[in-house]
Amino acid sequence: MPEEREGLKRFAFAIGGGALGALLVKTLYDDTKKSRAEKDDAEGVEWLCTLIGDLLEEWTPRSYSTEEEYTEALYRYLNRLLPDQLDEGEEIVVELRPTTAYGVPDILINDQLALELKFDPDKSGRDRGIGQCANYSREWATWMVIIGSRDRLIEDLERLLAARGLERIKVVSFT
Repeated sequence: MPEEREGLKRFAFAIGGGALGALLVKTLYDDTKKSRAEKDDAEGVEWLCTLIGDLLEEWTPRSYSTEEEYTEALYRYLNRLLPDQLDEGEEIVVELRPTTAYGVPDILINDQLALELKFDPDKSGRDRGIGQCANYSREWATWMVIIGSRDRLIEDLERLLAARGLERIKVVSFT
């Protein structure tokens, strides 16, 4: 496989010059970072992520004292509102802490989007979340939902994900 990519890279540079070749290489590189779900059904994952993103924008969680309570509240919220967002015959499956080959995401939606929730995480909590999300991101589009952290810490987390090549993991914050 690496030989095929190298040959394709040389071909792209020879045919299209540097700019087009670089664009093709970037596209191929970006595709290698996609999850299995995104590769199998890019449009479906994009639709689901847009739908869940819109619902999360409207979510105003009450004050809880534990990560588990926030996770369960988000799970209930999604299950309550999702049916109203769907056409007749459509179904979305929302699972709470399913055991999978890639770990136990807090919420898994349609076997396409994993949500890992962290409540006011310290450095070790953020690092653990990054590791969990890195595992999940091989299989599903993955979002880290952070509740109760300062904006600066969220920006640091996004920079750290990008530095580790995990920029496809979206960070959603509730401060």
